[in-house]
Amino acid sequence: MKIHIGEKIKAQAKESRIGATELAKSINTSKQNIYGIFKRESIDTALLQKFCKALNYDFFTLFINPKMLPHTETAENIKKYKPYSSIENAPEYNLLKNQLMDLQEKYELVKKVNILLEEKKKKKP
Repeated sequence: MKIHIGEKIKAQAKESRIGATELAKSINTSKQNIYGIFKRESIDTALLQKFCKALNYDFFTLFINPKMLPHTETAENIKKYKPYSSIENAPEYNLLKNQLMDLQEKYELVKKVNILLEEKKKKKP
C-alpha cells in the first residue's frame, strides 16, 4: 500500500483546522514550501517529525505493517496512540528500533563482504 504522505499531512491539517500559513510558521518554513510538501509522495523523517508535533498526529504509524507487529500488538491498539506526544512512547518505537538495528548489522556485514570481494578481485591477475 503506497502512502502519499503530502496528502495525509494536508488532510490532517484540514481536519485540525490549521492553515498553510500557520503550519508554515509552526515548522519554520514558508507557506509556498508547505504547498510543495502537500504534493510530495515522500519526505525526510526529520521533517515528518516536525509535522507530527505541529499537527499533534503521529504520521509514522501510517507506515506500520501489521504483519510485522508482535502478536500482542494489533492495529487497533496502535490506533489508540495516534496522537503524537513522544515518538519514544509510541508502541511501535521499540519494534522499529530493533528492525533498524538488525538492518544496520546486515549492512555492516554486506560492507565487509564487498571489501573482501574487492580485495580478492585485486589479487587476481
